[in-house]
Amino acid sequence: MRGSNSILIALVLSASIACVTGIKSNKARSAAAYSEDLAAYLPPEPVDTTAEIATNEHTIIIDSTFFITARLDAALALVNSYNTTKTHYIEGLTIQLYSGNDRSSAKEVQLKAFRHFPDSNPKLIFDQPNYKVRMGSFYTQLEAYPVYKSVQSKFSKAILVPTRIPVSNK
Repeated sequence: MRGSNSILIALVLSASIACVTGIKSNKARSAAAYSEDLAAYLPPEPVDTTAEIATNEHTIIIDSTFFITARLDAALALVNSYNTTKTHYIEGLTIQLYSGNDRSSAKEVQLKAFRHFPDSNPKLIFDQPNYKVRMGSFYTQLEAYPVYKSVQSKFSKAILVPTRIPVSNK
């Protein structure tokens, strides 16, 4: 009896699996019939840029893609002169010791910074309506962090702020 039940179950399962794999879905039929012409979106064929110049002795073939006009040379010269005379900036960091609207407090913080860090040259900046005392110019956080930790021991409200560091081309 057990053997006949297992055979019956096996036949029913194999018949149901055979029926399921024979059915195709509507998605498969619609995907097989799909076609699209994308020729309108292809880039144009490359243009032949070579030119032949005949001289008395023989013909010279020149590739015109390397021609630079006088107008382009003038524009490049203008850009070059602008870049060499302009001061460039690099994004960096500075340590801000004070920010507030009291000038006398800002001067006190600046003098305290001069006493504790004489080589730092702290600067008093008036950014209306606030006075700010900042010191140091650092290119990376890795460079600024040891100095920041030593400053933070004397100035608990010191923070690292992003700034633009001027770089001259000379």
